[in-house]
Amino acid sequence: MAMRGLALVVVCALFLGVCLITSGKEDNIPTTNAYCKIVWLLGMSCDQVNVAIVTQIKAMASYKLVSVTPKVIQANHTSGFGQLERVNFTMIPTSMILGCHVQGTSVSAIWFSLFDNGTNYCNLRNVIKGSGLDKAPGFLEFTNEWLCLGCGQSPC
Repeated sequence: MAMRGLALVVVCALFLGVCLITSGKEDNIPTTNAYCKIVWLLGMSCDQVNVAIVTQIKAMASYKLVSVTPKVIQANHTSGFGQLERVNFTMIPTSMILGCHVQGTSVSAIWFSLFDNGTNYCNLRNVIKGSGLDKAPGFLEFTNEWLCLGCGQSPC
């Protein structure tokens, strides 16, 4: 009986993740630029998530904060090759798990940069991992190769 309950929770979480990834306003991501979109669910308040992300970005030399509001964090990342990527985190409180739905996007600024070997994935993942949010209660990450080019081969 316990295994059935666990299986049901996993199936519901996966279904919810797919719905969250595919719903909402389009990001106007250019189709000729490398990009990554990730959705995270966390069992903590969006205020706590916001503080953790901002603190981590400030601690990383290759990131520069552009703007911070309670719901949106915008930053720029400069890669080791000098390439600029726009990095955004959008937070929406969830009533279902009394937590936070976070959507992260990273887009390469150079128009001909389509395949980035996971650079944009690492831009987002390094902030989340460095902040410790990947260890937060209820942490779930949703993405795939369609939404995040190179996430399967990223070196981070």
